[in-house]
Amino acid sequence: MVIRKEKLDFLKLEDIDSTSQGIVIMPITDFLRAKANQNTLHVRAFYSLLFVQSGELSMVVDQNVHVVGAHDMISINADAVCSFESHANVEGYVVLFKASFSMQRHPTDVMRYFHFLKSRSMHTFVLSKEERTSFLQVVSLMLTAYNSFSLSDDYVLKRYLIMLFQMLGRYIVVEGVDAHMDEGDDRIRNFESLVDSHYAQQRYPSFYAGQLNISINYLNRICREKRAASCGTIIRGRILVEAERLLYHTFKTVKEIAFELGFENAPYFSTFFKANKGMSPEEYRNNL
Repeated sequence: MVIRKEKLDFLKLEDIDSTSQGIVIMPITDFLRAKANQNTLHVRAFYSLLFVQSGELSMVVDQNVHVVGAHDMISINADAVCSFESHANVEGYVVLFKASFSMQRHPTDVMRYFHFLKSRSMHTFVLSKEERTSFLQVVSLMLTAYNSFSLSDDYVLKRYLIMLFQMLGRYIVVEGVDAHMDEGDDRIRNFESLVDSHYAQQRYPSFYAGQLNISINYLNRICREKRAASCGTIIRGRILVEAERLLYHTFKTVKEIAFELGFENAPYFSTFFKANKGMSPEEYRNNL
């Protein structure tokens, strides 16, 4: 199920529903019929919660192929590269949302949930029968509110979304995400957001420390405490993720990818890639 394009484009919520104000709720069949979803791929500019009631759905999230079956629930991180291959009998719901949608009024309540959702490209949840029933009840209420043409007051939808997060609370505990948030969590999130925006142009910790108005040593300490890695490792990791995506999902040459990621030349990029992956970019692509 390897799908490649000339380039990776962003898919926005407005491409799914032109009336979106930061959130979209719909049956999964409508989602799969929406613009550019089926049998192609985009970088998703939003978070996703998908629940399959019956049937199954084949999908690629970044470089991993998944088959989502009945009663499975998954979350997909914003910025993940996804493609879907629907099956005729698949039924369920999707809740798509921007981080800013919930954090406008409830930053303290929801921050740890976004921390959890962003920690990997995709999470799979095995819900109990009671949890599935509760989830469907909340999504049904959300869908009714979403279709009521009263989105000028989106407070109700925000509260429902937070309820869904709270249902996933026990999984967050299992994954070891600490519910206690401190100043370091704010710093690391801001740092990672800056890296997402500037990794192709800025790969030295001094730039990010300057943007955050802190010392490099303090930034490194926060990264080691919160991510068990140095800030340099996090920057290189983000570059590597994008390199893998471009090698996997596009027809771009190694030289074109090197240029897009800010490397001076292809050999320099190849050296970087091999040092981190143990193989050259060409070997990585040929092994797909």
